[in-house]
Parts: sequence; C-alpha cells; structure tokens
Amino acid sequence: MIFRAFLVGILIAFGEIINGNFRVRYLQKKFGRRKGKNISLCSGILLFTLIAYFCLPWIKPQNLLECAGIGLIWVMVMLSLDLYFGRVVFRLPWQKIVDDFNPLKGNFLGIGMLALLFCPSVIFLLK
Repeated sequence: MIFRAFLVGILIAFGEIINGNFRVRYLQKKFGRRKGKNISLCSGILLFTLIAYFCLPWIKPQNLLECAGIGLIWVMVMLSLDLYFGRVVFRLPWQKIVDDFNPLKGNFLGIGMLALLFCPSVIFLLK
C-alpha cells in the first residue's frame, strides 16, 4: 500500500507541475498574479482530488488511519518536490520558499498541502 501511495503521489506531483506551469504561463498573464493563484489553487485541488478519487481504490486503504498515512505520503512527496525546485532548480532563498506557504502574503501552497493531506480521508468517507 505504501508503494502504491508513493506512486500516486508522484502522479499528483506531475499534475501539479503542469498546473503550476499553466498558472505562470497563462492564468497570471490573463488574470493577474493574485487571481491566477486563486484559480490555480482551485484547479490544483480539483486535479489531485480527481486523481485520488480514481486511484484510492487501487491503493486499497482499509481505514481512516491508513488514509491519513496516504495523505502524509502525498504531502511529503509534494514538499520534497517544492523544496527541490525552490532550492536547487530556481535557487530561491529559504525565506521565499517559506513565504510560498503563507496565505497572508497571497500564497496558497500551505492551503493546498492541507487539502492534499485530508483528501484521501474525505474520499474514503464519501465512498
């Protein structure tokens, strides 16, 4: 189950990379930075919710505790990806990376991570 959850986490990460590129290349140019981030938050949550909805039966969690573990794995995959791209690829300072999680500064990465954490549990309860 852990390996399957990790694989789905990688799939979610690729989806979120595409979502982020779409935000930067299209949404922010058309709607501005703030509105582009708002739209991207919604599309990102919708994207990983759909992936989770279709992939959770394949992962086969038996209870809410396992769902919480799956959500934690997915958050760890996404945090690793964000830290890698932020520090290694874009060479951003730590403060900029931390600020990306702060909704008071107009950034919604932290909200997205919380939604990702609870997504498997919510889907499990609804099925």
